Amino acid sequence: MKQAEPRDEFIRKRMERQKKIRKRRLIITFIFLICLAICVGIILSLTVFFPIEKVIVSGSKVYSSEQVIKKSGIEIGDNLFVVSESAVEDRLKAKLPYIENIDFKREFPSTLKIKVKDASEYACYFIDNEYYTVSRENWVLAKSEIPPENIFVVTGSKALCNVGSQVKFSDEETKLLMEELIASLSNEKIDINSVDLSNKIEITLRVNSRFTVNLGTTNNITEKIKHLRAMINNISNEKRGKINLSMWSESNPKGTFTEEIEQN
Repeated sequence: MKQAEPRDEFIRKRMERQKKIRKRRLIITFIFLICLAICVGIILSLTVFFPIEKVIVSGSKVYSSEQVIKKSGIEIGDNLFVVSESAVEDRLKAKLPYIENIDFKREFPSTLKIKVKDASEYACYFIDNEYYTVSRENWVLAKSEIPPENIFVVTGSKALCNVGSQVKFSDEETKLLMEELIASLSNEKIDINSVDLSNKIEITLRVNSRFTVNLGTTNNITEKIKHLRAMINNISNEKRGKINLSMWSESNPKGTFTEEIEQN
């Protein structure tokens, strides 16, 4: 009996090990089958299931739904998951430049909704006898031979403008100057009619449809615009003329106003 006990114990432990091995194999097989099923499901979802049957476009007052769908490159039957939002947005903004932002919404099983936000005309760059209308984000919206109405004109910027792309400035200094200038005028609630950057030592503005402003150099632009706001506040509403801030500095914070007298 004493000799049989070790053998029985050995057999029992071996059977337990074999049982554990079979259990692990079953678990591994089960996990493998689940992963396989998931992979097959993903492949089918990206190839066979969820074909686009309807594209719904809303939000644009510039372009029709048909124009947006046609230029998007989306085809009926394309997979709802495979459609690249970034690729469609890039394609639309290049071909339909008045589109500023796009939101996508997928509705199962087969509908893709596209909500469009139109860009607003903000400024106009005069380059090589052409007027390029741009948005606040400096996206080029259109070009024409005559200036558009109700937006300010920028001359002398030496920028490169192509419809359906971002304005490219000739140098970083000009870009930063424009950003600071526009931000300062906007913060002080001064209406811009035109900006002339032809001469960087004599930057000229036309504002509030009343004043021609000589800012001088690019130095202290923000402070000069604040001073300009104060000067405008102290000039009677019926007066028009020239404001000179070219000599303004921290040690000499002064500007001059010369009234234009209408000739009868």
